[in-house]
Amino acid sequence: MTTPSISRQRAPHDIARTTADWDTWHCDSSTFQHRYVPGATFYVVAGRARLTFAHGAQLDIEAGDFVSIGEGAEAVWEISAPIETRYRYHVDSSAATEA
Repeated sequence: MTTPSISRQRAPHDIARTTADWDTWHCDSSTFQHRYVPGATFYVVAGRARLTFAHGAQLDIEAGDFVSIGEGAEAVWEISAPIETRYRYHVDSSAATEA
């Protein structure tokens, strides 16, 4: 079994414009668990968290980060400051080309 891809980078300067119509998620709980099916890409608008993935990797995120998590990843979020993200689920490219 392959390990799902995970990436984090600082968001590009035009991120507010490019994510303006994305869904928004807020969480102020101390922990949150999620399985990414499908995968997702998100912009961290506010807050801070550590994601610990089932395969052992950890990822610290904070406001201004742009994150992509591949399908099948499972993570526990340890939220240290209430978090807000704008997110999009990944589209299955094979389904999109069949339309």
